[in-house]
Amino acid sequence: MRLRPVATACGLGGIALLLFVFRLSALPLSQAESDFNTQAQSIARGNPPLFFHVREQQWLQPAALYANAAIRAVGGDDVSGRLASAVAAAISVALLLLITHELTGRSWPSILASVTLMLTPAFWSFAQRGTDVIVPVPLLLLWLLNVLRFLRRDALRTLALAAGMLGISAYTHPAAPLTAVFLWVLTLVVARRRNPARLVAATAVFGAAWLPAAIWFFRHADTYPDTFGRWFVFAPHLRTPLDGLRAFFNTETLGNRASMYWGFWDPAWLFISTPESPAPLLLIAAPLIALGLLRGSRHIPRDAATLLMGAALLAPLAGATFGLPRYLSDATVVMPILALFSALGVRELVSLMTPRAHRTYQSGDTEPAG
Repeated sequence: MRLRPVATACGLGGIALLLFVFRLSALPLSQAESDFNTQAQSIARGNPPLFFHVREQQWLQPAALYANAAIRAVGGDDVSGRLASAVAAAISVALLLLITHELTGRSWPSILASVTLMLTPAFWSFAQRGTDVIVPVPLLLLWLLNVLRFLRRDALRTLALAAGMLGISAYTHPAAPLTAVFLWVLTLVVARRRNPARLVAATAVFGAAWLPAAIWFFRHADTYPDTFGRWFVFAPHLRTPLDGLRAFFNTETLGNRASMYWGFWDPAWLFISTPESPAPLLLIAAPLIALGLLRGSRHIPRDAATLLMGAALLAPLAGATFGLPRYLSDATVVMPILALFSALGVRELVSLMTPRAHRTYQSGDTEPAG
């Protein structure tokens, strides 16, 4: 009997939440977590800002802080930020199951993708960290799920919802605004053959999500240089866009970012642990991801494969602008996408071992049980 994907997603998300919150307070709070707690406590005093000033040139995005404050309002304590991260991670596990089921129509690859994500070392660590690292992931997965549904059913409602989720994600993490713009451009490229009026309407929804930031910067212009002016569009380049364009294509700038970007994809760092540094991703997933990319992606719609690969490639590109090596915390959405490809790799292995069942499934007949 086929499992209901929504019920299965909720159940697996619940299991993930229980695992993530186990021993949540075992480790002492880091300085970054203490900063988030201090700013979250300030929300209860009234008239909270949109962006939160920590010290000197350091500002924080609002989403994680308001989630922290909401949990505090119902009795939370200094691990409220960690609990908010655990909830965001559990929702991400559930959403990945729905995304994989949308692509494959089968239960076991969907469950496998979610379990792989749940057991990924870096994802597990971020799920128990009381900062904003994991907060963008559920919103970006909601964008991905709804774009996939739009590509299948061509409904404006799903594309508008995808645009809204992607726009709201700009308030979750310093790397998120640039990531959101890159991913929306990718959406328009993938959906370029669809009804233009729907693309325009959804783009308007995406733009509307940025209005709170625009209003805030209009009223508090002095906050721009150290927030979006540091993360997204530099303040001098906002005044003179041509200078910004020239700076972007500066050979030294491009070289540094290219070095950061390729360093992010270094397999020796991503998959191989050392005594000094554990690997952020599961080593067993590496060959499965490669198989999923090379062969498994052929068995899903071309537009969907383009969307997945594009998202995986673009998220680290945004993170490279921060100038820090191996910046997985700035490109966390890569982890669920790679987990999905690893599940496609397993499905490809199974199909190679059972070619007759695979041909039956590919021809559109009823899928095998399980």
